[in-house]
Amino acid sequence: MSIKNAVSKTIAYAKRNGVRAAFFAAIERVGDNRRDNYKFVPLSDAVIAEQKKEYKLLAEAGNLVQFSIVVPLYNTPEKYLREMIESVVAQTYGNWELILADASRNPLDVAKELAAEDPRIRYFHLDSNDGISENTNRGLEKAKGDYIGLLDHDDLLTPDALYEMDRVIRKSMKTNKLARYSACPLRLIYSDEDKFDDASGRYYEHHEKPSFNMDYLMSNNYICHFTVMRADIIKRLKLRKDYDGAQDYDLFLRACAEATLNMPLASGQIAHISKVLYHWRCHAASTAANPASKNYAYDAGRRALQDLADSYGIKAAAVQLKHVGFYRLNYDKDFFSQRKDVGCVGGKILNKRDRICGGMYRKDGTLVYAGLPEGFSGGLQHRAVLQQDAYAVDIRCIAVRDELASIYEEVTGTKCYGSFDNLSAEETASMSIRFAEEVRKRGYRIMWDPQVIKRV
Repeated sequence: MSIKNAVSKTIAYAKRNGVRAAFFAAIERVGDNRRDNYKFVPLSDAVIAEQKKEYKLLAEAGNLVQFSIVVPLYNTPEKYLREMIESVVAQTYGNWELILADASRNPLDVAKELAAEDPRIRYFHLDSNDGISENTNRGLEKAKGDYIGLLDHDDLLTPDALYEMDRVIRKSMKTNKLARYSACPLRLIYSDEDKFDDASGRYYEHHEKPSFNMDYLMSNNYICHFTVMRADIIKRLKLRKDYDGAQDYDLFLRACAEATLNMPLASGQIAHISKVLYHWRCHAASTAANPASKNYAYDAGRRALQDLADSYGIKAAAVQLKHVGFYRLNYDKDFFSQRKDVGCVGGKILNKRDRICGGMYRKDGTLVYAGLPEGFSGGLQHRAVLQQDAYAVDIRCIAVRDELASIYEEVTGTKCYGSFDNLSAEETASMSIRFAEEVRKRGYRIMWDPQVIKRV
């Protein structure tokens, strides 16, 4: 990020949230930048050759999954368009089609030329520009694949993007002993991503995503790129033009909620590939380089989240947080009547120095965000200030569903929530994890809400 861009973002942040908040945000950003040693390592020629060999054997055996990649075009610069298409052509997994839905006033010659060279590239010049959602929907209508991925017209896929997606799908098919890809339980697969500085050619800000986390998704579109969805689901849900600017977020919210909010877990339906498969290009006009350049998109995201809550009968208000593109649901008083999938909610605990000393725990008992100052957000993705699913939450700062009160008493030996100030840190973590495991056994999820605070 340029100094000029960083300064303008800091000024805008201060105007929205105040000088004190801007100060903490700037200090934290400096620390994040110092620790950012990320370097993208491309696939070696040997690995690429091995993947292509594996694909050839799969093709000879038959029964390949077909991917459709849908890209809405609009006055795309020739350089970006050519590089985007070339990144698809370079895939080591070859059973794909690239749907180019062009809403430019005049047809893009480069797209037409490349489509003529490769029959897998299907170019359509739309007769009108109806916005990104409708333009994309018209591309979806043309797609013939079993799974469909969305790609922005100026971004790039890594050569192994579809290879890695295929591996996950084939594993699910084998595990479930299925023959038809339309019956595969996987409805959505997403990967890690990074950003690509168009001016310097540098890759940076590796977005290392967690396994599927519904409440985190309801705080931010962390899924983003690269994502494929089962064709029947994305064609049924479609993109909605009322949420242009956040149309992908709206789609992911609806697709994932179907698998989570009406049942305990999305086991086997949503998969994460912990590998960078997508480069989000940054240039002067891109949202990746300057998030504030599309403020309307963040309001659309808030409205999409509100619509999701309303659709599921959840009485809550969707609000934007200090950082653009990040949200929370402020629930009505009786939280557990609104969220029947959640068994308990925990908050964070701050010590006398206003640093986190309790709250959300990993499976191994370590404390997430241990020692983080109260004014910090937890890094580039601001996860420390977001509602999210947790492995375990601190028994000293917790609310428990009535049906689980007896379990809490059995594990902790008391009916009084939060009365454990005499326990050591290790004992607190151990007891918190034991209770969380009992909650999950009964089919409930566990939520962490960092705006619930206890001081010790």
